[in-house]
Amino acid sequence: MTHETPLILPSLLAADWSKVAAEVNRAEEAGVQWLHLDVMDGAFVDNISFGPQMVQTVRKCTGMYLDVHLMIHRPDHYLERFLHAGADNITIHVEARYDTSVLETLRRIRAAGKHAGIALHPDTPFEAALPYVNDIDLLLVMTVVPGFGGQPFMEKETMPKLAAARDYRDAHGLKYHLEVDGGIYPTTAPIAKANGANLFVCGTSFFGPANTHEAMAGLMTSIG
Repeated sequence: MTHETPLILPSLLAADWSKVAAEVNRAEEAGVQWLHLDVMDGAFVDNISFGPQMVQTVRKCTGMYLDVHLMIHRPDHYLERFLHAGADNITIHVEARYDTSVLETLRRIRAAGKHAGIALHPDTPFEAALPYVNDIDLLLVMTVVPGFGGQPFMEKETMPKLAAARDYRDAHGLKYHLEVDGGIYPTTAPIAKANGANLFVCGTSFFGPANTHEAMAGLMTSIG
């Protein structure tokens, strides 16, 4: 797939963790190709979710592409554990603390044969990603404050940044995907698409409804 291919990425954060395998299967049966896994450490963000063992558990359940978003400090320290757990893409935050550096961590991910992404907090300008754009496959613009699901879409604060990332990519012949995460529903996904997004992380809007086939169809129609 290319950076022009639109995809819906359900976030496991919004699934029922008492039946993870069934929830992963429910997503797969609805036609999902990429599954998003939000890793939170309680320090970089004010919430704790799960770690590499959950990624490994999900990998055992599916062959879907696993898009792992590390909302943690020292992602370079923990990196090998997520690589071995079965992540296909690992996205790290430019704002996190590192034992080494953002750039070295991105290059280690790619050297392991995986895809690498950089994520930006709503308050972080696109310019913070510029040193890394040649070393990423994906740029994630957070459209809510990272840490919790169910927040409203921050259009005014984040869409100009998303458009800037798209314009820079296109002007320089780059190919990174543009992903949005937070408050993505059929009403907001088209706004993000108009500003350059092709990957749409959906939590409550996908796993919330009882019928995920209908949820997926509605979300896909909104970005079609």
